[in-house]
Amino acid sequence: MFSKLLSLAALAAVANAEHWIFGGSKLIAQTRLDSIVNPNTVGTHVHAIVGASGFTNNYDPDELVKSNCTTIPVQPDKSNYWAPQMYHQDQQTGKLTPMPTSFNIYYLVRNGPKNEKVHAFPKGLKMVAGDTNRRTYNASSFADQAVSYVCLDYSGAHNNDPDWAERPNFFDHTCPDGLRAQVFFPSCWDGKNLDSPDHKSHMAYPVQAYNTGDCPDSHPVHLVSLFYEMFVSVDQFPYYGTGSWVLANGDTTGYGHHGDFQNGWDVDLLQEAIDTCTAANGNVMDCPPLKAVFDQDAADACVLETSIVNENIGLTEPISALPGCNPIYGSGKSQACAQAVAPQIIPAQNPLPSGWTELGCIAEGTNGRALAALTMKDPNMTRAMCASYCGSHGYKLAGVEFSDECYCDNSVKNGASMNFLTWSQCNNHCAGNNYEICGGAAKLTLMSTANPGASPAPSSSSSSVSSPAPKPVSSANRPSSVPVSSAAAHTTSAVAVTPSAHSAAPTKTALPSSAVLAAPPSASIPVGWANAGCVSDNAARALTGYSFASNSMTVATCVSTCASKGFSMAGVEYGRECYCGSSLQNGVGKAISASSCNMACAADSSSTCGGNWAMSLYKHNSLAIANPTPVSSAVSAAKPSASASVPSNSTNVSGLPSGWSAVGCAADVPRRALNVDAYTSEQMTIASCISHCAARGHTMAGLEYARECYCGSAFVNGGGAPLADDKCNMACTGDASKVCGGPMALSVFKKTGASTTRRHKARHFGRGHAVSGMF
Repeated sequence: MFSKLLSLAALAAVANAEHWIFGGSKLIAQTRLDSIVNPNTVGTHVHAIVGASGFTNNYDPDELVKSNCTTIPVQPDKSNYWAPQMYHQDQQTGKLTPMPTSFNIYYLVRNGPKNEKVHAFPKGLKMVAGDTNRRTYNASSFADQAVSYVCLDYSGAHNNDPDWAERPNFFDHTCPDGLRAQVFFPSCWDGKNLDSPDHKSHMAYPVQAYNTGDCPDSHPVHLVSLFYEMFVSVDQFPYYGTGSWVLANGDTTGYGHHGDFQNGWDVDLLQEAIDTCTAANGNVMDCPPLKAVFDQDAADACVLETSIVNENIGLTEPISALPGCNPIYGSGKSQACAQAVAPQIIPAQNPLPSGWTELGCIAEGTNGRALAALTMKDPNMTRAMCASYCGSHGYKLAGVEFSDECYCDNSVKNGASMNFLTWSQCNNHCAGNNYEICGGAAKLTLMSTANPGASPAPSSSSSSVSSPAPKPVSSANRPSSVPVSSAAAHTTSAVAVTPSAHSAAPTKTALPSSAVLAAPPSASIPVGWANAGCVSDNAARALTGYSFASNSMTVATCVSTCASKGFSMAGVEYGRECYCGSSLQNGVGKAISASSCNMACAADSSSTCGGNWAMSLYKHNSLAIANPTPVSSAVSAAKPSASASVPSNSTNVSGLPSGWSAVGCAADVPRRALNVDAYTSEQMTIASCISHCAARGHTMAGLEYARECYCGSAFVNGGGAPLADDKCNMACTGDASKVCGGPMALSVFKKTGASTTRRHKARHFGRGHAVSGMF
């Protein structure tokens, strides 16, 4: 008995020893590839894959370490980590939707009672833990014990409830804060083989337990312990009972969960971390060798540079059957399925038009747009679409920004320069293909050509792919791009021509891509129109019917365009922006001093085209201008008061998605306080921003400048300081009754139970262990 107690005490001691966590690691791909079990072909089921951007269906350690980047923040770790994608099955329709997923990757230094030396993974090592075909549980098997699930409920309502305890299969109820699917890999190596026919026999679990202990004589080399937590947002989907959750291999029990690993580490660095980071207790920043190469920006901006399987895996809409031959069942009995022709493996990125080259990432202009001649916005934006658009209008430079915006010109202007930024500062994936990067917040992915007229127009039938990972855009480390899959083909889109001066304010009406951008300028304004003075404007816009921006702007151009579209009012602003409507909206458009309209028209320096939030207004003579339509009374309730104290908006925002609450107004910073994901929309609402962030596993959402949404799980880069209410003062572009931040001011919302503490370390999601010895 004494020896047994001693052994248990020894195991408890090592359970709290040196370890570090790559928390909240994003996926590099979701696709049906597996370089270990199904090399050089299409895999048997869809995987959620983390890590190196050079992942392919063939593991070559020498090539893998040359990957451009990795979604792991310690960039010299070019390993890949993966597990089967988990789907939600709708009870009424039977349709399947992949649930949002991220990973916590643990490295644990556990020497065992004999204090054995722990070694880094050898170059070329690959291994599998778990069994995709298992549908039962053997409590005496370490291999079975190593796969488990934790149902997250941060409220504490189910503490000590056996039905909510960690278990080896799926729960019989939903999980209010998500599900953790866990895999602990064997840590004892035979010292000879980097792989084995079953991808397991060259490895073994320790003698005493699956998660710690001494290595057996057959596998004497003690390696660092590897543990995955796959965090799955089951809380975002209804639970109908057994069958609601389905692994990509068709398993509804959960017993068939498994994990794969292929080594891409700088082996010397990993060994140094193992040997010297004795003070690390989860936080990577407590390990000096790893802290020195920690680059969260690179991890956030990393996307797949290789290929994917050309098939619909459900990322854009639910699917009727799991990809591959994977009938849904839980009994362990196989079922026959009609095996279709294997889909092709195709490159993940769209090619640029012939003659175009991606140059890198640049900052926007300091006093206007860097590329100011022509703009376009499209919900299916890709780099190729933007380059084709600019080329077709005769411009040599094209820049994509904020996922869906395109800008054209022949030189950079307004204080911008060709001094390229670090590639990772452009970190927004393209709206039309998330395996590409389309700039960032006030950052442009810049492209150029010497022969713009040769660029073909973008095809409305071109395809796009949806996936959660971004892509590096440095010309020094950028891979060549090629056409992308029809896995999520989009429909023909409308193109909105947007303002491009002092704000990110949206246009209100889309213009078909084949339409003329503006009516040609005339010598004078149309007959029957007259000047109505200088009036106020703001981000909600006084005239909301149609808008465009052009470096060829004159008063006549704007008025003629609005008249041709049937509007009776036209306003020119900021020298080059035109707005159309038939009445003044959103409580703005009030008469202001004529001196506020003080900017010359872009194409006619003798005329005035508005100013900064000041509009030179023109109207048809048949129209009597009424007072601006006021913003609804709800706006007054939602807009912050100048005298209010911090936090703002924390008690007066209704209709939030379940489980979310308002935090208040907080300061943003140039590198962004919430920097994991972002998008912009001319229909921005608080609910749409929160839904976007929640769908990607984030616990915080922030809205800024009326139309911008940012996601994360903690404030970073020194941002997030509380601000007074009057700093968040801009109406949401999609809901004028609500406030969506202000200039460099975020209206912040968080998932109930989440912390808003500012930090600068590895994100660490999903932890719910009472004691660290549980993994």
